[in-house]
Amino acid sequence: MPVELSSDQLSKAAQHVSLLTADAEDIGAQPFEAVYAVYRPLLKLLAIRRFGVPDGDAEDLVQDVFATYLVNQPNVRDLRPYLIGAICNAARQFNRRGVAQPFCESDGCLADPSEDIVETVARKLLLRATLGQLGASCRDTLARFYFHGETAGAIAQSRDTSANYIARLLSYCRSRARAIYVGMRKGAVH
Repeated sequence: MPVELSSDQLSKAAQHVSLLTADAEDIGAQPFEAVYAVYRPLLKLLAIRRFGVPDGDAEDLVQDVFATYLVNQPNVRDLRPYLIGAICNAARQFNRRGVAQPFCESDGCLADPSEDIVETVARKLLLRATLGQLGASCRDTLARFYFHGETAGAIAQSRDTSANYIARLLSYCRSRARAIYVGMRKGAVH
């Protein structure tokens, strides 16, 4: 259910976020929970106000941005521009598609709004570990399809193969990722 916020409430939230951000000078060296607490409201506000993304979908985009950040964390030099750029790109992609397409298709890896932040972070780290166990071809194909929004045809053209092969590869990679994820959740790492 979308929450309607007045312009005054949104400007107060933006001021609060800017104060938090000013206090957290070297937030990149902070634990993930601190980064999440400081930047989540700002990223959601940007998606809603600047790009007109509905509230529920904006929350999904913010979660996708943080999942991407967890994967790329060692390579991120400037945290604030990285996160702002990521939410802007995600919101633009959302508006181009007209619908949300979450990275993870399995219900077992989506965060429940009532979940504790520690549980959410643990789940994201598990997803990161799952991606680490996939082969390079699967990682690249899934990233291009879900993170970069490329079609199977575009991926096939760049690899000089058929779109049907890429569709089968995506299906195989998704099922392999699910199997690794389920195995890791049960404690039996493949």
